[in-house]
Amino acid sequence: MSVFIGDDGGIRIAPETTYGTAGTVFVAQHPITGTPAQTNPLLDPPTLGSANPTVRKYGVGSNDGEFVVAYDNSRAVIGAILAAAGNLVADDYTIGDGSAPDVASITSWVDFGGYAEQHTGRVLNSLRFEFQPDSPVTVTTSFLGQSVTQPTPVSITPPDEADIVWESDISAITIGGVAMCSLSGTIEVNFNVVGSDRHCLGAGVIKQPQRTGRATITVNLNTELSDDSGADSVAILAAYYAGTPLGEIVIGDFVLSNCYMTGDTPALGAGITQIPINAVAKELVITTVA
Repeated sequence: MSVFIGDDGGIRIAPETTYGTAGTVFVAQHPITGTPAQTNPLLDPPTLGSANPTVRKYGVGSNDGEFVVAYDNSRAVIGAILAAAGNLVADDYTIGDGSAPDVASITSWVDFGGYAEQHTGRVLNSLRFEFQPDSPVTVTTSFLGQSVTQPTPVSITPPDEADIVWESDISAITIGGVAMCSLSGTIEVNFNVVGSDRHCLGAGVIKQPQRTGRATITVNLNTELSDDSGADSVAILAAYYAGTPLGEIVIGDFVLSNCYMTGDTPALGAGITQIPINAVAKELVITTVA
């Protein structure tokens, strides 16, 4: 067994039936990187007269940070993450329609290669999908959680790599029903989560973080600036100037509805070939497979 060797690392995620109580059914992911962290504030004694205090105490801590994994369109794998963001009906996870996610909190289990951490009471506060040329689609998840323990490392069996979705697997990218040549892009979902400061007096851990308000769903595409038939990004600018919605934005199995373009239009210059399409969506539907 290697120790502190990231090449042997792994990530598993389990839904929690009761917030803060570690889940038991763990699902391995395709790990790329991660920054899980525990914060325990150190409190000095409040009394005067001690140049070298002998008594100190840790305050109520919390854990946060991100995990980056390769996107796997199998529900048996990616469902462990998507269930914390939306709800599943048939093959589709829907995010942002006003309904609660299927899972309120999760437990994440990280193996650094012989050293393990188990993070419990984790509530999702952001989800980011990234699409880059000649690369797998990646998922970045950010959580706010309650506590960390150090379990005994176990062998993690990774999922089948054949189910990883690569950029080349994306069937089509359309905006308002028109095919576009997009060079890269991201979809990001942000929840308003409060918070690590919700500490009830006398409690040893933070209170369960709560989501408030609506999720913010944004999509950003780097698209060729063209007036070619079937790839008319100029028409998208026209819709923006007219104050009309873009309609649906489809990136393979990701469908964003009721989209409105935001941000600045391109500056004038010679040889402009690309235009950023930045939009806000009302709802995101992700189609998975069994």
